[in-house]
Amino acid sequence: MRSLSFRLTCLVPALVMLGGCERQEKPPAPSRPKPAPVKASTPAPATPSRSTTEQELRERLRCEALLGFSGLLAGQQEYFWEKDAWTTDVTRLPTPAACADGSRVPVPDATWLAGCHFRYAVSVSGSTPDDSTFSVRAVGEGGLAEGLTYSMTHGYADRKPVRVWPSELVLEECHGVRRPEGTPLPAPLCEGAFNLKSLFTAQKSYLGEKDRYSESAAQVGFLPEPCLDGSRAPVPDDTWIGGCRFIYRAEVSGTAPEQTFLLTARGMKGPVVEQKLTLDSQYTWSPADPGCAP
Repeated sequence: MRSLSFRLTCLVPALVMLGGCERQEKPPAPSRPKPAPVKASTPAPATPSRSTTEQELRERLRCEALLGFSGLLAGQQEYFWEKDAWTTDVTRLPTPAACADGSRVPVPDATWLAGCHFRYAVSVSGSTPDDSTFSVRAVGEGGLAEGLTYSMTHGYADRKPVRVWPSELVLEECHGVRRPEGTPLPAPLCEGAFNLKSLFTAQKSYLGEKDRYSESAAQVGFLPEPCLDGSRAPVPDDTWIGGCRFIYRAEVSGTAPEQTFLLTARGMKGPVVEQKLTLDSQYTWSPADPGCAP
């Protein structure tokens, strides 16, 4: 029979391995409070990002309308210098450019002019040269142009120039943007060229009426376009008249009716500073005709 000490010796390691005379239960894991339910929030509606292509197309549409207005404005001014009146006869006005494939928007009747994405209607208010205006409304048709409408007004009220122009149509933003029909927009230099052509026409019309030319812009009825915000380039003296970026002067030589003239456009601000164009009474350009198409 084994001694009691042997049994105790064997029992002690066993008790140590079990953690004591009674087996201890594993302490329960500390309880954690249940997380509060997360209230689902409604996500903010995502704003669809406009593609670069769509932005470019919208820019081109604005520039198309701007150029349509500019062409009709120039046409009305030429008609006014000849007739002392504005016209609603669209056959006497320049036709806006078609699309590259030659297509045009449909028009409801012959009183409208059709362009690539816009159709244009012309109206006249007043009956005397010093107190009359014309207005042009451009209405977009199809695609991104659908629903776009712009209006402009130009003329005189109580002998004072009147101009209402849509603020969305900014010429400076159109340089470098191509027309929908694919041809480049006129360069800034073309402002001077367009106005020299207008002053040339005004001088020839004045010669037909008075048998002479004049150095007075007011006498021949020449008033170049200001910038769209109404500002004009500063002039050094009263022999010049200011447009937007250019100033203009007419110099007459000889005795009537054997007279000649030299017209000058001088760039005063922006990308045309220090540029100069001249056009004489024989329609000779210096430097060469910049080839600015309306």
